[in-house]
Amino acid sequence: MIYNLPIADVLHQETLLSDDFNSNFEGWEIVDNEDEKSFVKDSHFWMENKTASRWMFYHKKMPIKKGENFIIQAEIELLSHRGYGQFGLLWGFDKPHEVLNRFTVSVDSNRFSVCRFEKNYERHHHRFSTKFEKDKYSGIKQFFSIKCIQDYCYFFLHPQQPPVYICHRAHLLMDGQRFGFYVEPGIMMRCDKIAIDRLIVNQEFDGRPPMQASIEFMTGS
Repeated sequence: MIYNLPIADVLHQETLLSDDFNSNFEGWEIVDNEDEKSFVKDSHFWMENKTASRWMFYHKKMPIKKGENFIIQAEIELLSHRGYGQFGLLWGFDKPHEVLNRFTVSVDSNRFSVCRFEKNYERHHHRFSTKFEKDKYSGIKQFFSIKCIQDYCYFFLHPQQPPVYICHRAHLLMDGQRFGFYVEPGIMMRCDKIAIDRLIVNQEFDGRPPMQASIEFMTGS
């Protein structure tokens, strides 16, 4: 028999950032020029990439330390596009952003990508892409979640379904403590909510459910 054991014994989950964009208290970048536009209004963070060939991003410092376990969750609505491109989340980079991690979906198909890439796209250090089943009731809204806990990262595109991808943290290194949104050319989107939680785990966890471990300890098995 195959058991799906828990990936960690989570002792505490602490919300460090929860932004529903009632204001720009968190200090997201506000810009309006011929290449891009971003603003906070009506409880959304709006982002538009007006260029033909350059990806844009909107980011801030992540409220965790390197090596900590965390979850990022966001709800993003795709408002318009030119028939191609990707949008989603970025994390694990610093301000010079030479190398970044991204978790994105395509606007023209039910495909997602997880990759570690150089900002000029000359090289991918890690990349995975495949199809996923989109929630037929979600409309233009897409749920994203990244859970990095212990040695692995888990990627979710549905709140109540298993991860669509799992990989070792070594493939998606944290070169910095910044995170944010990724927008390819011709895409306009808005975020309804984004949150980051820190996870405190039992470092002595051995992969067995806590109840089973307690029984074996009491019985001497």
